[in-house]
Amino acid sequence: MHKISLKDWVILLTILPTALISFVLAGYFSYSRSVELDEFLNLRAQSIIEPLAITSKDALINNSREKLRTIISAAHRSQSNIIKTIAVFTLDNQVFATSAYNGNINLMRINPGMNIPLYTQTEKSDDYIIFRTPIMDENSDKTNDASILGYVSVYIDQSRIKFKQQNQYIFAFSIAFFCVLLSSLLALKLIQNVSKPINSMVQAIDRLREGKLESRVSGRLVIGELNFLKKGINAIAQSLANYQNEMQGSIDQATIDLRESLEQYEIQNVELSIAKKKSQDANKIKSEFLANMSHELRTPLNGVIGFTRQVLKTPLSNSQRDYLQTIDRSANNLLTIINDILDFSKLDLWKNGNRKHSFFIARVN
Repeated sequence: MHKISLKDWVILLTILPTALISFVLAGYFSYSRSVELDEFLNLRAQSIIEPLAITSKDALINNSREKLRTIISAAHRSQSNIIKTIAVFTLDNQVFATSAYNGNINLMRINPGMNIPLYTQTEKSDDYIIFRTPIMDENSDKTNDASILGYVSVYIDQSRIKFKQQNQYIFAFSIAFFCVLLSSLLALKLIQNVSKPINSMVQAIDRLREGKLESRVSGRLVIGELNFLKKGINAIAQSLANYQNEMQGSIDQATIDLRESLEQYEIQNVELSIAKKKSQDANKIKSEFLANMSHELRTPLNGVIGFTRQVLKTPLSNSQRDYLQTIDRSANNLLTIINDILDFSKLDLWKNGNRKHSFFIARVN
């Protein structure tokens, strides 16, 4: 899933709403102003044409063409910024008087076959508006079309009103565009002051995660919260670096202690091996000595036993026989003891030999 970046969020939450609101308001107020101008133009035209219809009644009844021309010419001059022509028509749709003769008279005339309106009516086009209002005889007892004497027609030029409306639209949308531009500049400044520091913090965190604990977030940040965040990240990085240094120091010290302990154990093993060898040599010498001594003792003792038994075979007195038998028993007992000593020394030699053999096998393995 694609993740929206901070830059996109700033654009979505600042520039787009500002642009939308600005252009909607510009369109609304421009349209409202345009409608107000149209209404103002209608009211102004009605305020001109209806009094002229009342004033033209006597001149039309008395057939005072010059007097009526003077009245409508004065009205034309006073409102010349919007009025192009004023014309008074008789009941049979003929021109009675006009403020200016031009090609607009035929446009101001009611189409043949149509009745004169009983109240003010308008005919709109893109470039002009024609107002028509009836000239009525209020003193007449008739209340229908028979009381109408003619009608007044006013030709209104919309070019100035259109120009004002266009200027209003241009001015409103220019302000909206300026607001959007200002909002964009502020948003870009915000992105520059927020997005770049956050990206640098993210990169610093990635380097810390990779084990580069010397990484730090540098630069001065305008926004206070980001500055606090920068200090927090740098403090965490410093704590991690200190912890790694302490842990590495502990590991190095433990390694040194272990190496010293191994060296001491090696020295002790060597000393024990030497002591063991000396002990084995001493036991070997002792066993050999005992074996030799027992052998040397057993030889003369066998001679004593043998000669004692030979003497017992000769005629002897009871006391001599008793002495010789005592000597024989004592010699046999002593021989038994010597044989046991010899057997013990042989067993000790055999055990020492097996120990050496086992030690040799262990060293080989």
